[in-house]
Amino acid sequence: MPLLGVLLVAAIWAACFRFPVLWAATGIGEADKPFLDLQSLLAAGEYAQAGHDPYLHNPGDPYNRPLVYTEWWLVTGRLGLTLADTGWLGTWLIGLTLVSAVLLTRPASAREVGGLVLFLASPALLMAAVRANNDLVVFVLMCGALGCLRTGRPSLRALGIVLLAVAAVLKYFPLAAVLLLLEARTRRELLGWGLLYGLVLLLAWPSLEPGLRAATRSQPSPEWLYAFGAPVLFRDFHLAVPATLVAGAFLLAVGFSRMAVKPAPAAPPLAAGNEERELVAGAVMVVGCFVHGSSYVYKLVFALWLLPWLWRAPPADRLRRIISLLLLAVLWLEGTMAVVINLSVTFSLWTAATGERVLAATLVVSQLLGWALAVILGRSLLLYLQRQLQRLGFLPS
Repeated sequence: MPLLGVLLVAAIWAACFRFPVLWAATGIGEADKPFLDLQSLLAAGEYAQAGHDPYLHNPGDPYNRPLVYTEWWLVTGRLGLTLADTGWLGTWLIGLTLVSAVLLTRPASAREVGGLVLFLASPALLMAAVRANNDLVVFVLMCGALGCLRTGRPSLRALGIVLLAVAAVLKYFPLAAVLLLLEARTRRELLGWGLLYGLVLLLAWPSLEPGLRAATRSQPSPEWLYAFGAPVLFRDFHLAVPATLVAGAFLLAVGFSRMAVKPAPAAPPLAAGNEERELVAGAVMVVGCFVHGSSYVYKLVFALWLLPWLWRAPPADRLRRIISLLLLAVLWLEGTMAVVINLSVTFSLWTAATGERVLAATLVVSQLLGWALAVILGRSLLLYLQRQLQRLGFLPS
């Protein structure tokens, strides 16, 4: 079954690259710039190797975007990789992403293979594939970390924590996954993990600083089609709402949802050990990216870790069914409607003005669904945090 999943998704991705019109039809675009985000990183490494500063200017980037990440990404230039390597390296990256996804989720039935294909073939994930975004590097690393945490060997579990820290250095936002340190079995292990995690960040600080300075100068604020995050609903209609107010509204919504549905006093784990850990990893990454709101819907690649938890839900578990439906809607709605709008306008079934109105309505619905998904996942994280702190003795039972 895992092999079947790999072959199906690989065939769909290959077809999209073979027929670039699919990128335009779904509103993803960039068909003339395959692997554009990887191209940007390779250009930065090549430019730095030539003695220039890619944090100020990166002429090899398709949109002249400067580098905003840690100097660790510049290793590509030191390894001799150039823009000419974009094609094969991008193919390897999306191949590793696919293999990592299948190995970690291990679909065991035709139904689970279908769920995995629906996820990985969605417009949201196609966008990650066509761009070869460096989130995929982080995803592969974190899949490795979660695999290490599945074992009982202390050395491999410690390696998993190191991989989580490396992912945080590479892309910053995986710092949210520090919550997984609460998976430590004892306070002593928690202390050891905390020291390991902190040591990686401390050693990386000199290479982090230039990227952080550049990121403050050019913080992206995406809006409209495929933009992802709590502030996007307001940006789409050019409403200037402070980020702190948006984050506060989200936290209030999570708090209300927590109070509205109270678990039993001795709340059991959300799932079996591995499934719960990976649920928490996916949920904290999705919620963290959603609240920050500076990227696109391909950030939902991290929601893939929710799938085993969703697949094995008992039929009576309504919450998991709701999360499944919300996740599928957020992954597919905007791309599907982009196809409908493009075809309707192309064949004169709708005017361009009608298409724009339908798109605006689609984006509102999509953003509201995104809010609902993030709030429900945020509530699950609160329950997990409370239970883990009680288990480790930091909160009274």
